[in-house]
Amino acid sequence: MKKLNVLLMRPDSRSDELIPPLGLGYLITAIREKHGVDFLDGIKEQLTPEKFREILNKKSYDVIGIQIFTFNVIRVKDYIGLIKELSPKTKIVLGGPHPSCAFANIFQLFPQIDWAFRGEAERGFAKLLDLLAENKISNESLVEVPGLIWKINGRTVANQQCFVDNLDELGLPSWDILNINSYPLAPHGGFFKNFPIAPIIITRGCPFSCTYCAGNLVSGKKIRFRGIESVISEIKLLYDKYGVREIHIEDDNFTFNPQFVRNFCGKLKENNLNITWTCPNGVRLDTLTEELLMTMKNAGLYSISVGVESGSERILENMKKSLTKDKIREKVALIKKCGLEVSGFFIIGYPGETIDDIMQTINFSLELGLKRAGFSLFKPFPGTEITRKLTESGELKEMSDEDWGRFVLADSIYAPQGFTREQMKKLRKKALFRFYFRPKIMLRFLSEIRSFGHFKLIVVRAYRWLFQAR
Repeated sequence: MKKLNVLLMRPDSRSDELIPPLGLGYLITAIREKHGVDFLDGIKEQLTPEKFREILNKKSYDVIGIQIFTFNVIRVKDYIGLIKELSPKTKIVLGGPHPSCAFANIFQLFPQIDWAFRGEAERGFAKLLDLLAENKISNESLVEVPGLIWKINGRTVANQQCFVDNLDELGLPSWDILNINSYPLAPHGGFFKNFPIAPIIITRGCPFSCTYCAGNLVSGKKIRFRGIESVISEIKLLYDKYGVREIHIEDDNFTFNPQFVRNFCGKLKENNLNITWTCPNGVRLDTLTEELLMTMKNAGLYSISVGVESGSERILENMKKSLTKDKIREKVALIKKCGLEVSGFFIIGYPGETIDDIMQTINFSLELGLKRAGFSLFKPFPGTEITRKLTESGELKEMSDEDWGRFVLADSIYAPQGFTREQMKKLRKKALFRFYFRPKIMLRFLSEIRSFGHFKLIVVRAYRWLFQAR
């Protein structure tokens, strides 16, 4: 079988969080035994089309795989154009959240690509490369590639996704190629206790039905767990080989199974690692008990983030959050009682919101006693329940390339009826100013600055949150 030269890349973007892309790390592990693989993190390398042209001129690739989020659409089109110009025989494969959620129109949006994947692609991508290396690409063979998005007689076909039950079969991310020690101080969440920091994933999948979230389109509805021994071995590898002293668990549902969490914490303590950890991506409030929180704290947890989303009971119900304001108050108070830091995520501009709903959300964020709060403008992500409803009602029109570029934190792509996009951006700024420009919050904020480099990071991040839409 021919050994292919493969480049896996994350496009550049103006991100204020810079952590290794775990999805690509797992893909590298899935293919590296049979094929040569290079990794390019466009965010870390501050990639530009000019730099990418230089890379393509230096080395030819049989396959280039690009991880794409919705806001990457315009930039990825630039890169695809360069690949076709400089290396027309190179096969181009897209993966990541956008193809997973908008697979039906992926070839209309990117007519020059060869294939794409929806959902988890470790098994499917490896199989596709093997078929390509063996010169066995055909309609009969492609139909057997899990998760593949391809064309047959001009018609788009999306194969059944593959969600591996035993996550340990996927191995660990290729940390040697991701090169975690080359990443600057720009962690998820901005603040930390120890450095270096590494992100890890312990579970995949989400059984919940929040109307605005497309998570289960990427990783399925069934929650799957890694073996605890696998997780501990990864943490020990990061600790011993790469000097990591803090872990950020990036799962959507780490606390879904309390007994699993207890077992994990017990094993972590048994190994006597001087390590701290957080859950900056958020956990479900309704999974938390005092006993579970104290177990996690005693194993090194010091901070946790939670999805609050709204301070309006009506909007919480419309979002299908399965939470009430009283339950949110109760659980946030419990987290604080256990001596843990707690941050909250909020959404402004959800369909059907009124100014009263939005002000309830802002006031609720102030009431809860959170350490930090993130306010996002509602985005109609492809494939979500609420986006389907908006499209069917005619309230949401077909997206242009310019529209896709607005799917970033501080920009607005949608405004509820009665509002403009500019009003949405002003309301978000109002929420941020009201939350952070309070003496107690500001003093605590400043007291946690660790160095001049950390101070610069926080200033840049604050500026982008407030003023930089793109």
